[in-house]
Amino acid sequence: MNVFLTCGPRLALYLDPDVDDVTRKVCVTGSPTLHEILVLLGVPEGLFAYGVVGGRFVKLDYRPSADECIRLEVPVGGG
Repeated sequence: MNVFLTCGPRLALYLDPDVDDVTRKVCVTGSPTLHEILVLLGVPEGLFAYGVVGGRFVKLDYRPSADECIRLEVPVGGG
């Protein structure tokens, strides 16, 4: 199945985009978690904290559906 991962332009280099400037199409087998997909791509641990799918937040243990687009977000902190 295909999953589309997107992020902000400053972090796109970690995804190696191939659809547009900030989106990568990833072909996966089985039902991997978002975290497992990021590990497969070699994305550094902790770079992304969660995803957004259809306007809702998902954790890295989320299992994407076929052809789903996930926007990856970085950890945020306040002070």
